[in-house]
Amino acid sequence: MPATCDDIDFDLKLAEFKINGYAVFEDMIALDTIDRIRTAFAPLLEHVRERETEISAVESGEVRQGLGRLQTTNRYTLTIPWQLPFADPAIYEHPVILEFLERYWKTDDYIVTCYHSNTPCPGSEFQHWHRDTALAREIPHVGLEICPVVGVKFPLVDTAEENGSFEVLPSTQYLADPELESRYDDILLRGHFPSAHRLNLKKGSMWVQDVRTLHRGTPNTSTAPRPELVVCYCRSWYSIRQYVEMPQAAYEALSERGKKLLSRYRSVDWT
Repeated sequence: MPATCDDIDFDLKLAEFKINGYAVFEDMIALDTIDRIRTAFAPLLEHVRERETEISAVESGEVRQGLGRLQTTNRYTLTIPWQLPFADPAIYEHPVILEFLERYWKTDDYIVTCYHSNTPCPGSEFQHWHRDTALAREIPHVGLEICPVVGVKFPLVDTAEENGSFEVLPSTQYLADPELESRYDDILLRGHFPSAHRLNLKKGSMWVQDVRTLHRGTPNTSTAPRPELVVCYCRSWYSIRQYVEMPQAAYEALSERGKKLLSRYRSVDWT
């Protein structure tokens, strides 16, 4: 059975998140749900892999067939179509995640702004150490106690060193020195940072990440892709140029909570 709010020590998880810059929740999504998503994701990824042979900063393609790009060597990012089995309220309306966010932000006034994936395939390499935001340009370079944007991520397979699990440097979400932003690879290679940690996660887990926390993808030396999906949440007042696209009828079919979460959606015609 997936975890419920009664299973979670929210005070402890909030402390982990505020100190480490991320928090892991295990046994959150039913394995058959994950398997359905992985089965539907596989052809999207394959279409992007076949089409995108040059590294690019811009995604291309049709979202229901495979909208994505080659980010670095054998590592692909895709936009996930807002349709079943991907757009499952058991994920984006997961009661544990919503309760956690409401306790963190002390309000239910937040929205969903993106649904993406990051997939290292066999032969992928280390990413640069990075944040999932741009310090100073998007978030002021001060150590804000509460971040207005988080990513809720979940792997579609068990993750380990062999298939390229993420590596994080805990407690870097409050590091706010613009002079260091372009130097992390060199600093972390030559310096002593024993807290760097690999997130080896079980399928069905979810982890919430402060987008300021330094992390990187690692090489996938296995024989299969290691897909992970992310739903982006932010405070409703936060200006970010990201939108979930779906037909008007799909939006109207959402629950009342879903309509509030997806209130910044962009209507598209998928006929």
